[in-house]
Amino acid sequence: MNSTVPAHIPAHLVQNFDLWAELTSQGENSFAWAAELHRTTPPIFWVPSLGFLPGAWVPRRSEDLRRILQDPEIFSSVGLTPYPMLLGESWRLAPLEVDPPDHGKYRALLNPLFAPKKINELNEGIRELAGQLIDQLAAKGYCDFNEDFAKPFPTLVFLRLMGWPQHEQGRVQHWTQTLIKSFDPQVVTENARTITDRIRERIAERRANPTEDFTSYLLASRIDGRELTDDELLGISFLIFIGGLDTVTSTIGLFFRHLARHPEQQAQLRADPGLIPAAVEEMLRAYSVVNMRRTVTRDVQIGEACMKKGDLVLISTELANLDPEVFDDPASVDFLRSAGKVSHMAFSYGVHHCVGAHLARRELRIALELWLEKLPPFRIAEGSEPRFNAYGVFSMDSLHLEWDVPAVTTTGPGGSESSSKDKAQ
Repeated sequence: MNSTVPAHIPAHLVQNFDLWAELTSQGENSFAWAAELHRTTPPIFWVPSLGFLPGAWVPRRSEDLRRILQDPEIFSSVGLTPYPMLLGESWRLAPLEVDPPDHGKYRALLNPLFAPKKINELNEGIRELAGQLIDQLAAKGYCDFNEDFAKPFPTLVFLRLMGWPQHEQGRVQHWTQTLIKSFDPQVVTENARTITDRIRERIAERRANPTEDFTSYLLASRIDGRELTDDELLGISFLIFIGGLDTVTSTIGLFFRHLARHPEQQAQLRADPGLIPAAVEEMLRAYSVVNMRRTVTRDVQIGEACMKKGDLVLISTELANLDPEVFDDPASVDFLRSAGKVSHMAFSYGVHHCVGAHLARRELRIALELWLEKLPPFRIAEGSEPRFNAYGVFSMDSLHLEWDVPAVTTTGPGGSESSSKDKAQ
């Protein structure tokens, strides 16, 4: 670990651990451990490193995090993703890496594509994709949840939304997971190059032959009365590419891990499917996956923390959503929990609130509805151990589920009966 601590940071605010490494080491206990940080650490503390990233301030209180996210003038989002830099290029992931006032121009361009009305139009297609994946698993009684559902489901939805060919599922899945999860800068760079090359190909294809897809929409759009530049087209498309895939995959894995470990709550949803929207919101709160960073643009004091220009600040959605000042017994999952003082921050807050929140909620809700409708109670597969990863976007690295498959009785020659279980023995 890089233990260098800037001189302006008081020693008593330094927590000498790698936050993400500690969370990862806790495994399935990680969110309970994060909840304990509200009892054991100062309201804002400093960690010397986050994996391979440099040290940062870590505010843990929801109130402070909301204040930071509402002030993009002091806490800037510009230049905080590595991909353009790794490629030696200068495009931005708009609107994520654009501060106001320009941020609003890009956001206004994307909002219609992810509005509730548009998501409603996609509803049946999303259900169809989820249903097909589940039907392929039902008779097996077992699945590698990540590979069989959590990765392909949002990937297929993304391809349909973007108007990309469905046969690209495998390589798009591979590109996304390798880009987000790899710790090898060369591997990340190679995947970023491959993805940008494919996006540029798509832009060229649609310039020549426009259709009704996402890329054609961008090509026909205007900002300040002008067409989007090639860098703007690439930056927006790259953001939608990574934002619409990995976060949903990660969230679905945590949801299903929870339900597999808590059969009583799985039964609660089976008995009352009307609770599923509330369950989605409660598990989004309890198992938030996104961590963002901000750069301090001028000196500012928050509580005991004197943040200096150039300092980095970690925006940890899971700490915000586990704050006992906001949520009673925050480490517990209660589908009947009332909304409380404020809503959760799983999709961030302020001007950078996730543009794809409506789509993500719809995917999560449909996944729960159809799994509970089509499959019997599921559990962690015998002999397997779920593995959790807390670097960057929190996720289940490994999750294997199983369920009981009903025996199918058939009548054979002479009226004898046999079952699928007999044939398997």
